[in-house]
This record gives sequence, C-alpha cells and structure tokens, in this order.
Amino acid sequence: MPVFMGEVAKLCRSVFCWEPLDFLEALGVIPLEGEYGASFHYVVIRAPVRLELTVWPLNADVAVSLYCSPQVAPVLHLNLLGCPGARLVNDKRGKFIEFAGATNMFSGRYDLSAAAPYGFRLWVEPFIQVEPFAYQT
Repeated sequence: MPVFMGEVAKLCRSVFCWEPLDFLEALGVIPLEGEYGASFHYVVIRAPVRLELTVWPLNADVAVSLYCSPQVAPVLHLNLLGCPGARLVNDKRGKFIEFAGATNMFSGRYDLSAAAPYGFRLWVEPFIQVEPFAYQT
C-alpha cells in the first residue's frame, strides 16, 4: 500500500524527537524499556525526592511525577500530550532537558537543533527541579 506525503507528514508530527543517550547522560539512570520500545521509564532518586519520567516516543507523550517521602501521592504530576520532542542543554546555567510544548500550540516543526518557543525544563543536578520556560520570539 503506497504512503502519500500527507500521511508521512502526519506520522512525522506525531513522533517524539529526542536522543535517548542524552537522557541517559542528563538523568544518570538506565530506563526500563517497554515492550518493543513503546515507552521508556526513568526513576531518579535524590532522597527524599523521587523523580519518575516516562516517555512514549511513538505517541509523543511525556509524564513527569515528583514524589517526596514519606508521601505516597506525587507532589507534582505533569502530562504533556503531543510533545514534539526534547533536547539536552548544557550551558553556563548547567545541564538540563528541555521539553517542547505541544505541537498544536506553536507554528513550525521542532527538531533538536533549535530551542522550542516554550515548554518545561527538567533538572537533576544539583537537585531535582521542574520549571516552565518561554523564549522571547
């Protein structure tokens, strides 16, 4: 069955653009990989805080949960649906992962070469931190 260019473009927009080795470098943990690479689940512990990050690259979805013991429920739970991708940033501010906002919220395509206009950052060193960002356009 032939694939038309419109269908290919739809597929490309729904795939999460990332470099898994960058996540390994930034988070310092090996992910638990779901069947057939459908998901990647990272758990980073910096007592008393535990970070759980799950990426579904084929669905372009990301989930972040922060737990602080002895609480059972997460203090932060963030679902980012339709995330076009994430990139590792290592500059004078430090090393962190920048997740782009949902693709239907800004124009253009996302690739790893440039920053997304907005999204959230995930820091692991020196401590676990999640923060929103927006670059001036």
